[in-house]
Amino acid sequence: MQQQDSITKSSEYLRQTIPLLTKHGLRPTPVNYAVIYHYIASESQALNETIDNTISEKKAFSENLMAELYDKYINGGHALGKQEQVQQGLEKVIHNTSDEIQHVNEDTHNFDESLTKHAEKLTTVSDPDATAMILQQILQDTRAMAKSTQEAQQRMEASNKEIEKIKAELQSVKATAEKDALTGLKNRGTFDTYVNEVVHEKNGDGTHHLLMLDIDHFKRINDSFGHLVGDRVIRYVSALMKQIFGEEQHIARYGGEEFAVILHNKTMDQTFELAEKVRIAMGNSKLQRKDSGETIGKVTLSVGVSLLKTDDTVDEFIDRADKALYSAKETGRNKVVLPQ
Repeated sequence: MQQQDSITKSSEYLRQTIPLLTKHGLRPTPVNYAVIYHYIASESQALNETIDNTISEKKAFSENLMAELYDKYINGGHALGKQEQVQQGLEKVIHNTSDEIQHVNEDTHNFDESLTKHAEKLTTVSDPDATAMILQQILQDTRAMAKSTQEAQQRMEASNKEIEKIKAELQSVKATAEKDALTGLKNRGTFDTYVNEVVHEKNGDGTHHLLMLDIDHFKRINDSFGHLVGDRVIRYVSALMKQIFGEEQHIARYGGEEFAVILHNKTMDQTFELAEKVRIAMGNSKLQRKDSGETIGKVTLSVGVSLLKTDDTVDEFIDRADKALYSAKETGRNKVVLPQ
């Protein structure tokens, strides 16, 4: 949505944050504020469940608990910790490989020196027994070198396996860092990077579209049914988009109850048809609370669309979708608005 609408949302979250801090006896420190703000904004299901459980069990919100919540759910503690483990493993493999190469080089150098000495001796002896002894020593040295080479190869193979494992772990860390914790969609940071690539790499050929989607009256859902139900609605919308748009498209949680989708190789008619399909499917969904079976009521979506033009900047591409979404919200919601 437009910048003013985002400011309105942030102001509303702020308005709710300070009283909640006071209610639970928390000082308005940056850490405490960030945790409660993200809780109100429903940025993480896990964070909301932890806080809701703490409240329901009437436990105190200590400074240590708030610091743990901040590190785990806001500051990327889990991903950073995993990344640190991978980094340590990689450093260990590099160190071991370096030692192994040095060891092999030393063995090769010693073997070369040994052969040179034996060759020199062979040129100076004529006694058959002495010659046989030198040849026997060469054979022993060769066998020892062959054994050492085989052992080194086995250790290098083990290192290669460890490297493959670390590569897989790095991919896992990268995938985790790119995902929104609540929905499994791409997160805002990943979207920002991707939309920048799209704008600068594509040529505005009329087949790349940006959709901004927003759950209508989402605050009412949170206020009426609680944040856990709100989280489930967000996850439901996310699953619906993946099903209809296709997981090969770039679908991201833009923030709170807002989503961004970049569709490739689609005409405007095809894009509108897909957006309408998501909107209609959402409006026809009958959502209920799992614990009581209580009907949540009709949940609808507003959608704004923009087309990537030649020489577009990132801000221009997003701004047109924002304005279209704002128009959809201002003219009654539950509709798809195309760019003007």
